[in-house]
Amino acid sequence: MDPQWMTLSNTFKKYNLGCGTMLYRGFLNIGYWPNLQNGGVYQNLNNTDGTFMMNHDLREGIPALDGSLDLIYHSHFLEHISYTDGITFLKECYAKLADGGKMRILVPDLEKWAKAYLNNDRFFLEEYVKEALDPALYVTNAAIFMGMLHNHDHRCGYDFDTLKWVLEHVGFTHVKKTLYASSEYVENIFEIEPQQPVRIMESLCVECRK
Repeated sequence: MDPQWMTLSNTFKKYNLGCGTMLYRGFLNIGYWPNLQNGGVYQNLNNTDGTFMMNHDLREGIPALDGSLDLIYHSHFLEHISYTDGITFLKECYAKLADGGKMRILVPDLEKWAKAYLNNDRFFLEEYVKEALDPALYVTNAAIFMGMLHNHDHRCGYDFDTLKWVLEHVGFTHVKKTLYASSEYVENIFEIEPQQPVRIMESLCVECRK
């Protein structure tokens, strides 16, 4: 194990995994940018509260000691890895959390998407197109549905039953669905999940404990 991991998880007890550009105060925000040094930890100097980010490929593992973290957060990350890789990733999340540690997950809700497709919910579908797809090409219900499912490097889809089964299979308990921007575990949830209509509309939000 990289000795830096011991230092990191002694300093940071909350991790935001697969963060992309979403950097949150109080978390070690972990993403991967090829132009940055692998393993580098950076302070966001534009943020006066000292937001920190780490450049790290999560395929190499979560950079923390086992049993060291209080909270893991990841939003619209899990769907970017395969179903079996997702199980492996969630097993590692479980291992890195301390006893009683908590996790919050957001993914596109496959049930909502399937209902939108089958019920011809053009408002739902067209709002997503405005946000994420080319409206000149993604016109029909099927094209939009498959555009969500397979574009943007998505590799898996989850409804609540599936995500709950996987989490319990890994060992998590108290698995429950929550509303967007509503959490018992994340203190600054309104900063982390701002009012973004499409994200609110399509997200499945789940919390669980070790």
